[in-house]
Amino acid sequence: MAVYHIQRGTVEMLQWGEGPELVVLVHAAAAGPHSLTGLAQRLLRPGRRVVAPALNRYGATVMHDETDRVRAHLDVVRACVDLCPAERRLLFGHSMGGLTGLLFAAAFDAMMLYEPIVTACIAEQTELVEWDRAIIAKGDIAAFVTAWNETPWQALPENLRARLVTTAPTLIADMHAVSHYSLSVDALRRVMIPVVLLQGSPPITHAMTRRWLSCCRTRGVLSSKAAVTWGRFRKPR
Repeated sequence: MAVYHIQRGTVEMLQWGEGPELVVLVHAAAAGPHSLTGLAQRLLRPGRRVVAPALNRYGATVMHDETDRVRAHLDVVRACVDLCPAERRLLFGHSMGGLTGLLFAAAFDAMMLYEPIVTACIAEQTELVEWDRAIIAKGDIAAFVTAWNETPWQALPENLRARLVTTAPTLIADMHAVSHYSLSVDALRRVMIPVVLLQGSPPITHAMTRRWLSCCRTRGVLSSKAAVTWGRFRKPR
């Protein structure tokens, strides 16, 4: 992985291809850029550059200003845009990466977001918000992974469980920051670029998707089982 030392800090990222079109892939908490390698290879085509940065405190990436954990991740995405000049920019963001990309939507021409964690969208649905925050408050990485990924902890490979336990403090702190992040519905309404939402199974993500659709212009909503293909987007009507 390439490592860049910039004004905001140090950014580590994977890169594929070259060209005037840039696709930025932003990983979820409990993951990393290598989790997006398969997607990157599917998205490659002539004239397209694909990059997958490690977010703050993942890999070698460290931002100088970490007072706001979400903003620190946002600075990583900003750095990718600064480091990779392009005529057209697309973004794929998963979970925490979806929120991070959303906050910098103005820099992109289109986005695809898989279960973006925008808890502020459903602030009025207190039972779902409390469900999320109660899991995080336990500080139990096994409970968190099982709840959000719908895969029993014991079903995960042993080496993956060991890695998650090692990074648990960072993961829990990130998810606490994301769950409590304040983002107004008006901010969502100001997202004018085409957006595709990929929806998973957890009920909280269904609620976020419904709320999003009530206030934003999106290209469409797909099941997470749908094949991910990325062609040219048309402008929203």
